[in-house]
Amino acid sequence: MFQVLPGYGHTVGKALALSMEVDCLAFTGSTQVGKQLMQYAGQSNLKRVYLECGGKSPNIIFADCKNLDVAAQHAAAAIFHNQGEVCIAGSRLLVENSIRHAFVEKVVDAAAAMQPGDPLDPQSFMGAMVDNTQYQRVLDYIRQGQEEGATLRTGGQPLDSSGLFIPPTVFDDVTPAMTIGREEIFGPVLSVFGFDTEEEALTLANDSEYGLAAAVWSQDIDRIMRVSRKLHSGQVYVNNWAGPDMTVPFGGVKQSGNGRDKSLHSIDEYTEIKTIWMSLNA
Repeated sequence: MFQVLPGYGHTVGKALALSMEVDCLAFTGSTQVGKQLMQYAGQSNLKRVYLECGGKSPNIIFADCKNLDVAAQHAAAAIFHNQGEVCIAGSRLLVENSIRHAFVEKVVDAAAAMQPGDPLDPQSFMGAMVDNTQYQRVLDYIRQGQEEGATLRTGGQPLDSSGLFIPPTVFDDVTPAMTIGREEIFGPVLSVFGFDTEEEALTLANDSEYGLAAAVWSQDIDRIMRVSRKLHSGQVYVNNWAGPDMTVPFGGVKQSGNGRDKSLHSIDEYTEIKTIWMSLNA
């Protein structure tokens, strides 16, 4: 059994997936490569393939959120941590319209303190994009966001430096039809959607091919339970973002994958259940 980690690429994964000697494959990476590995597994020995792939995770802020300042800090960190190169990045921010203007201002203020720079400088919150290809890809998404009519609230321009630095970028007035509202950018770009009702929030949140993570900010426990159950997501954070623990399973649904890391559930992926019937009277 093998686990393919990010950076090993499609070539190694293909060889392992096609191998008749490998019984199980666990892959962390893009949805595109994950789909190819499942096809290769079907062409070989029907090995099990467990995937932890991409995401376009919704962070839902209801007007009855107890502390909007704390929520705004979490919302900013959820997308700008590690310059947005995080599978569970909270890249879609869904805010109830009655508080949206004020809340986005708080997020923009929080983003101002999360600037990129030399990773060895304690003042740097983010580093550079992983390579020039991803750097250009993120800039292309920012350009598309502007061309498709989203409102750029902050960021958007690369820093005038020798590194591949992109500052925290926030787009408001995003719709599901826009590219930045649909596709995983894997960079420091936040897309803000407005909603008026709980039903509208759920429709927006679930309108995605991904389902890795989601969050709900509210003080209404009945609403929290309703929305958490209806979200198409492998994990839901309530009044926080990314509260992990090794005893709790981690993984997604839909095109975010089918595996579960951490906890006892992950052991099931690497074991086979065998049934033995014995007769003691023979």
